[in-house]
Amino acid sequence: MDTIEIKKYAPIAIPTLCRSAHFKRTVESLKRNGWAKYTDVFIGLDYPPAEKYEQGWKEICEYLETGDFSAFNRFTVIKREQNMGSCENSLSLIRHIKDLNYDRWIYSDDDIEYAPNFLEYMNKCLTRYYDDPKVFTVTGYSYPVDWTLDDGCTCFMQDFNVCSWGVGFMRKKEEEFYQYVTSGKFIKAAPEIIKTQSYKKMLDACFYDYFYAALSSDPNKPNLMKYETDVSMRAYIAHKNMYCISPAISKSRNHGFDGSGQYCQKTDGENAFNANNYNYGEQPIDTSETFELVMDQDPAHMDINRRKLNEFDYRSPETMALAHQNFKLIERFGLPIAKIIHLGHFVVRKVKDSLKRG
Repeated sequence: MDTIEIKKYAPIAIPTLCRSAHFKRTVESLKRNGWAKYTDVFIGLDYPPAEKYEQGWKEICEYLETGDFSAFNRFTVIKREQNMGSCENSLSLIRHIKDLNYDRWIYSDDDIEYAPNFLEYMNKCLTRYYDDPKVFTVTGYSYPVDWTLDDGCTCFMQDFNVCSWGVGFMRKKEEEFYQYVTSGKFIKAAPEIIKTQSYKKMLDACFYDYFYAALSSDPNKPNLMKYETDVSMRAYIAHKNMYCISPAISKSRNHGFDGSGQYCQKTDGENAFNANNYNYGEQPIDTSETFELVMDQDPAHMDINRRKLNEFDYRSPETMALAHQNFKLIERFGLPIAKIIHLGHFVVRKVKDSLKRG
């Protein structure tokens, strides 16, 4: 760690494969940032695993070979010689940035469109809160919620949400989080989370995700609490009494809810105004070319804004009943026995489903 350089400007990592239109939009929006000239960009271009991915991959190759990226301080493309998969492609790209001794970085999916002051916002926040042990990360995304904030503030703290649609990391804090999550310690902390009541800071969606993951017995579903995801980061900041810095007006717009992404469902915005139906690709974002960091100062706003986002990111009573059932199992029996009971329930359901199909 002694060799890490304290650098004023964060590089940005963008893994991609074949979504050429989305990827081009991402890079072009970053080029329009005033602080692009200070920014090192690292592209991780994965190799197509099947023929259906080749056309989009070739279009990205052509764009990277012929495009003008002089707006950036540095532009590096790492082309994979064989398919790594989205997870390993991303992790390898971050390892490369760490090997170059950066002490902070920004991570971006390849379907995000950015405001012209995104890079200035991210860098100013990362610099301001780099040494603050309570601030875990900085996100460029803000949900379309009517936040309760001080007049004139440009950003605020959340202890209940992290969104990875343009997210900034500080190296020491990220490495502590990564080790804690991937080692399985985070899952094993479920009894402590119950005892300290830190679960009360979680949104309903986060509460369900965490306590499902703590007892998960389904080998066909990835346990998102064992990886570096926005799902695990939300639960982590609640557990560790930390915060995520968010903009009052979103600095990013997600175009991945069109069915092209690996994790985002397709939405059309035609039904109720909630997280499952909102048209994220049409969300207004900041149009300002510069950014001044003015933090919301009223701590009472935290609980108000938690309730507002909880209403937007709604979970049904049936879903929450299952979450509380898992919670009660751990609270009453402890984690090891609760996992055995949960596994028994899982096996019984599988047998019943098999009998119905048979």
